[in-house]
Amino acid sequence: MAKIEDFIKSESKEIDPVIHELSVMKQLIQERAHPLDLLRELISNACAREVSSTEIKIKYTMGDEGHIFEVVDDGCGMDFTGNKHAPGRLDRFLGLGLSSIVGIKSDEFSWKGLGSKLAFQSKRIEIDTWCGQGKAFRVEINEPWSTIERNLIPKPKVFEYEPESGRKPGTSIKVYGHPPHRKEQPFTVEQIKSYLLHRTFVGFTRHREQKPTVFLSVFGKGETLEVGFPELKLAQPKKGTVLVEEDARAVKPGTNKALTVFLKGFYTWDEKDYGLDPNQLNTGLILSVMGIPYCKLDLGEYGSRSLSTANPGEKKCCLVVECDDVQEKMNISRSGLVDSETTDLLKKAAREIFQRVESSKEHLSFRQVPKERKTVVAAGVLREKKNKLESDTQRWVVFQPSESDVPKVLVREPENENDVLALLWKLEALGGLPFAEFRTLGHAGTGPDLIVHFQEDAQSNPDRYTSIEVENKFYNYKAHGHTPSQYPRVICWDIGATPKIPINGTDKKYKFTADKEDFQVHIFALRTMDGVRVLTKKELRKYGV
Repeated sequence: MAKIEDFIKSESKEIDPVIHELSVMKQLIQERAHPLDLLRELISNACAREVSSTEIKIKYTMGDEGHIFEVVDDGCGMDFTGNKHAPGRLDRFLGLGLSSIVGIKSDEFSWKGLGSKLAFQSKRIEIDTWCGQGKAFRVEINEPWSTIERNLIPKPKVFEYEPESGRKPGTSIKVYGHPPHRKEQPFTVEQIKSYLLHRTFVGFTRHREQKPTVFLSVFGKGETLEVGFPELKLAQPKKGTVLVEEDARAVKPGTNKALTVFLKGFYTWDEKDYGLDPNQLNTGLILSVMGIPYCKLDLGEYGSRSLSTANPGEKKCCLVVECDDVQEKMNISRSGLVDSETTDLLKKAAREIFQRVESSKEHLSFRQVPKERKTVVAAGVLREKKNKLESDTQRWVVFQPSESDVPKVLVREPENENDVLALLWKLEALGGLPFAEFRTLGHAGTGPDLIVHFQEDAQSNPDRYTSIEVENKFYNYKAHGHTPSQYPRVICWDIGATPKIPINGTDKKYKFTADKEDFQVHIFALRTMDGVRVLTKKELRKYGV
């Protein structure tokens, strides 16, 4: 294994990166949890305070080699020393696999060299960097992942050259074919944007005095992204949405060491109004460490009893839990927390916060909102129905055996099956049905609508306890899945414009038949019966009604 003093600056020379164990490096890379984690780590490197970047450019495209990612910053650049006691930034990027655990001070967001190692899962890497003085460096690494999979160490080529006149300090890292095995459809602007805003430094969850400008370009289409977790910028929510800003401390048993946890965000009944969607990576409980949102945590496991269920459920929550003390307790891929005493303390503090939030007056009031809204909606529907019934254009079914009779108003023109039932029973009571006998014995919500004694006319056999199906329009009969042998008779308001099965007329104007499954269904339409008319309120006034 090459040592750090073996690095030699040259016009073009293959060098060995400093790697403690190739197997550790492979495992670290393969633990990547999301295909865009490379961007998260490269951006974290570029946005660390030590780098002092004021502008970050993120570019994505696709080519013959697959997905191509590029992150460009105008920060301090990466120097190359070749000195194991004082390695430069470029030395560390190329060779130091686990920088934060081998005694060398790392940058603000550095984590075991994850950014550089994820870049190695690719077909090619190109780096161009200059510190503002001395020589500039260009690095090429060809087929790094293929080399690693053959249990060999990739050989970066480092080129040292004089920077062009007027060049500003900074670094460009371009990764081709990451990862090599993925050949799926390209990422969309929205996919990358959502990831950047909710899983990287771009979605910083706390105040940052000097925020870099972030420019995103996807297949040449660019836009500027404002640094800051978008959903945490909500200031004045409407009723049905509750802002959360709480904190708690958990003390390690037997010590005076305390872990501090902050919970911020909101929960709502109106998730669409705020763009909450699991695909946008902005729902549930999100862990933020050092201000960077990394991954989702289980709401129930961290103490929620109400929000995690249907009151209102994690899809209607956007909550961020901040705790810098768990940084060393994250797994290598930063996609979750390992089992540890510190993790248990985080859960303890979070549970205290959720107990406080879910027992607050605001939350109890929040839970009543759906009921209140339902009441308001019901009142609105009732008002609308009332206004319609009072309208001069409202149509009413009346019973008027002859022109000389004053019409008896029965019900509004039927709009549903219940209206038809009301009309049928009123006609039955008035003796207005054209049957020899029709006596309702019972009505059920399931099975046949009516059980009746029925005799169609004086020549027909009387049927005792027979079933009658009731419909608003007969075309619903087939859609409702009725079996003709069980429901041989149907009473409806009207046949309807487009019945689903052929309808045959009879010598009685109100009776029709339909053949279905070798069985004949008899249909009686109330609208066409003698004495049944439809009049508007304006027409009824002519009769003094």
